Amino acid sequence: MPLPIVESWFETRTYGGDITLIFEPHVIPNIRCNMWHVRGRDRDLLLDSGMGVVSLKRHVALVTDEQHGG
Repeated sequence: MPLPIVESWFETRTYGGDITLIFEPHVIPNIRCNMWHVRGRDRDLLLDSGMGVVSLKRHVALVTDEQHGG
């Protein structure tokens, strides 16, 4: 039986337009990880070191859509 999880697990901060910090504010600060989405000309790079509590795939799609104007 899955445990209830908050609706918005991830938060983001954008640095310079092409770099986005993705983090899990509900994780204890001492073990919290940073994930980075770096937008490139031909491809994007995602550095995922998150806890894996919630799928990052849906959130990254939203971040990418926002950055690409869609």
